[in-house]
Amino acid sequence: MNEKPVKILPLRESLRIFLKLMPYVARNWMSLALMLVCVIISSQLQVLTPAIGKDIIDRAIIGRHYELITPLSLLLLGISLASGVFMALQRYAGGYFSRKLVYNLQVDSFKALQRQSFAFFDRMSTGQLISRISNDTEVLARFLLRPFTNTVRSIMLIVLALNMMLRMNVKLSLVALPALPLIFLTYYRYGSVIRPLYLMLRHQIGVLTSVIEQNVTGIRTVKALGIEDYERKKFKKANDEFLSLALKAVRVDAIYGPLSMLIIGASTAVVLYVGAIYVIAGSFTIGGLMAFISYLGMLMWPTRGLAMFITTFQRAMTAAQRIFEILTAVPEVKEKPDAIELPPIKGYIKFEDVSFGYDKEHLVLKDINLEIKPGERVAIVGLTGSGKSTLIRLIPRFYDVTKGRILIDGYDVRDVKLKSLRRQIAIVSQEPFIFAGTIKENIALSKPDASMEEIIRAAKMARLHDFIVSLPKGYDTLVGERGVTLSGGQRQRVDIARAVLADPKILILDDPTSNLDAETEREIVEDLKKLMEGRTTIIITQRLPLIKTADRIVVLEGGRVVEEGTHEELMARKGTYYKLYKSLFEPQEALMAIARE
Repeated sequence: MNEKPVKILPLRESLRIFLKLMPYVARNWMSLALMLVCVIISSQLQVLTPAIGKDIIDRAIIGRHYELITPLSLLLLGISLASGVFMALQRYAGGYFSRKLVYNLQVDSFKALQRQSFAFFDRMSTGQLISRISNDTEVLARFLLRPFTNTVRSIMLIVLALNMMLRMNVKLSLVALPALPLIFLTYYRYGSVIRPLYLMLRHQIGVLTSVIEQNVTGIRTVKALGIEDYERKKFKKANDEFLSLALKAVRVDAIYGPLSMLIIGASTAVVLYVGAIYVIAGSFTIGGLMAFISYLGMLMWPTRGLAMFITTFQRAMTAAQRIFEILTAVPEVKEKPDAIELPPIKGYIKFEDVSFGYDKEHLVLKDINLEIKPGERVAIVGLTGSGKSTLIRLIPRFYDVTKGRILIDGYDVRDVKLKSLRRQIAIVSQEPFIFAGTIKENIALSKPDASMEEIIRAAKMARLHDFIVSLPKGYDTLVGERGVTLSGGQRQRVDIARAVLADPKILILDDPTSNLDAETEREIVEDLKKLMEGRTTIIITQRLPLIKTADRIVVLEGGRVVEEGTHEELMARKGTYYKLYKSLFEPQEALMAIARE
């Protein structure tokens, strides 16, 4: 699910994106203003340095006014110190400005991710999302910290230095100026070649991040399947592509770097040659020539910076655009402006002519009509791909129906606030996600303000308490990334404890015992029976022990409800459920009988 590399933005589009950053700039205007003031003052002080050096050479040394050497040198020292102080203030203010702006962007981006519905994450890979919030924001931070402030300084230096050069010698200025467009064009060309390479490199970093992230989180699957070599080849392929792009960038640097130095060196040599002629002719002083060369340097390097700024600006705005794609993404599932708070419910669920597809052309569910009474336990069964998991994802509104409506206690789920809906629903899943942290923190996720007594009570109901207190740090034991220190049954019990703590009226069991051994499955089913009491329960499973806990069985086939009834009624019909039982459930029953013996 890797994204294609984003093309570099044209200049006009880059300017549009820059304007979108203005609210973030406005939040930190004081540090920006301080930075700009320091840039202006330090630039003016920097331009004074060659002029004082000229006076030391021409007036104090050549003119034999030796008494001026000390005061002029002290003045030069004072200007250098003051310039250094203002440059330090500029760097601090610039760093503070860039980091605060990026901090605000990262916080808002993370909030935007939290707002998104499941369809957004279906389209975007984890590696690319991480790359956008970390790498792309860092690209923007570096732009604001260096190129942006350096450009302001460059403009100031070009204006001030050019003014001084023209005042000193107009003819020599005309000799020096032709080099400026050559330098500008060279670096602009360099930028136009290097920027798509940098963009592809950044994209490839996201690809590498995604491969690494999937392998680290899925290392047990990799080792269990013995596919280490396959994964190494996949990583090598992605890394080879990164290396190829990086070496292309190195070659471009190797060509254009020396070329720009050649132009600067040649221009300086010509100015020195012509300036020496003027000195010999008596129309220019030695100190004036040295100062002129210094001002020429103040022109050359800022001109180079301005040319590079356009490229860097477009690169940074491309990164900003990728960030804004997260910030401005509109969730497919969103609350209506007049959404109401869903009051405490009894748990009556009704599907009315519900159809759904992850895209408009392919419906996964078709014309579902189904009623589930408060406190009823309903098992939904069917072959893989029949739409079972999709069906339960519509109840907490992870996705919106394509057609029809879902009612809970008579309320259309699209008319109520999402939090008020979801806090009355709990899901115990096949692969419960355990966050890096303590067992206590993981249980309390469903109710962050829960007291320790409530957490312990939930753990006891999930038959997890005895295990927890046997650990050296008890409830404060760290469980590692994705709960690697817990067994499959223990992870399931953490998930059950979360559901107990949430105290929902609607409980969804999404194949929670499929990955467990027979004994653990038996124990978990007993725990789930307690959890089901007094709650409307929907059971998605291919496992017979859980199906037997249901009051009614609904059979899906091809996204449609084809049968519903009790186990006995469906077996008597000898339809879809009967065939499913004979092929899938009956062998399970035989294995369980053997296990009991």
